[in-house]
Amino acid sequence: MNAYIKFFLTIFLTFQMHAATGIETIEILGGRASQIPIAITPFDEQVQFKQLQAQKINQILANDLIRSGLFDVLNTDGVASIPRAVDEVNYSNWSAIQAQFLILGQVLPGTGNDTLEVKWSLVDIFKQKTVMTRILKGNSSQYRAIAHKISDLVYEELTGTKGVFHTKIAFVKKKTQDSYALYVSDYDGFNQKAIVKSQKPIISPRWSPDGKKIAYVSFEKQKPVIYIQDLVSGKRILFANFKGNNSAPAWSPDSQKLAIVLTYSSNSQIYLINHDGSDIKQLMRTYAINTEPTWAPNGEEIYFVSDRGGSGQIYKININTNETKRVTFEGNNNLSPSISADGKLLLFISQKDRKYRVALQNLLNNQYLTLTDGPHDESPLFSPNGHMVLFTYKDFGKTSKIGTVSINGLTKTPINVGSETIMESTWGPITD
Repeated sequence: MNAYIKFFLTIFLTFQMHAATGIETIEILGGRASQIPIAITPFDEQVQFKQLQAQKINQILANDLIRSGLFDVLNTDGVASIPRAVDEVNYSNWSAIQAQFLILGQVLPGTGNDTLEVKWSLVDIFKQKTVMTRILKGNSSQYRAIAHKISDLVYEELTGTKGVFHTKIAFVKKKTQDSYALYVSDYDGFNQKAIVKSQKPIISPRWSPDGKKIAYVSFEKQKPVIYIQDLVSGKRILFANFKGNNSAPAWSPDSQKLAIVLTYSSNSQIYLINHDGSDIKQLMRTYAINTEPTWAPNGEEIYFVSDRGGSGQIYKININTNETKRVTFEGNNNLSPSISADGKLLLFISQKDRKYRVALQNLLNNQYLTLTDGPHDESPLFSPNGHMVLFTYKDFGKTSKIGTVSINGLTKTPINVGSETIMESTWGPITD
């Protein structure tokens, strides 16, 4: 039996379909049989804007849906006629290429200067009916945001889960030996903006679940200390500068606390601290190294890495009872844990056969699956909906880059943010 199917037999991670689609469920993992065949027509442009020439809206839609790993975006070159509106759809033509759904649209002039309206529809080819029609408006410079919004609406309609195509990511660029910057961009790398610049390394950025702040580690005080960057006001706060090293910030699900790692009086140990810097307390006391904390969605458990068993493995601790349990057993070392939004999947870096790969573990049955080939993958994080993974990898074994992999392992896509070395990245939440 296919490893992807076996991995999810007991977890039943399915997407509930709306009645209009006629699909009962679709498995997140399970091979290409689970992908939705969809066609996207070139949008009929009745107005020309310079910004639109760089990349058409239909191309952005295709890139979004392909990156998710859940859609098979079909080649439309052989279709006899391309409809501009729903009443022009020839269902036989689209059935011939085995399309189950069709996205079509028009780019129309807006009511103001340099504005546009995008009228688009999602059509069910099998049922020969329109699933939805919407009109999205904005300035011509917002065409990418409009395209991502369409992708989100289609994704949610066909999977029952919110899309993440309008979300943001943050990442650290190392430009030269003495030039580092923390950038924020669209999830696909477009519209980059530097929010912090430094002559010292910046690592471990982590976006708060409320979307308002990013915590990160800086070496500008000649040792690792934790700052918090307020994305609304633009201010930054020196959050943790305790004796020794201060590292690995992780936000609680309600954004009210952070787990941080300090070497205050011994090896790396995990502490809990309020978001305003008050009421710090040590989570556990051991002679082993405890590091890389990440919160479970319930806010009551923290997953972390410890060498207490002789190698780096992932454990979890209940912050109320201090009950601790080892979670990973595969591989030589398992590092950098991340938990899916529903708390059912553990994502991490697994070191095995001298390679570091992105791996998943089903927390209900402990089955294990690698998503990437390595050999030097790092820092994996779930997307806000838990259906994609952002991670760092080595470009031909040299320069560190970032990319995404779908959790069915079918689609691995680089994110083009320039030729510089990318040190680490984080994914912002769904905020609307």
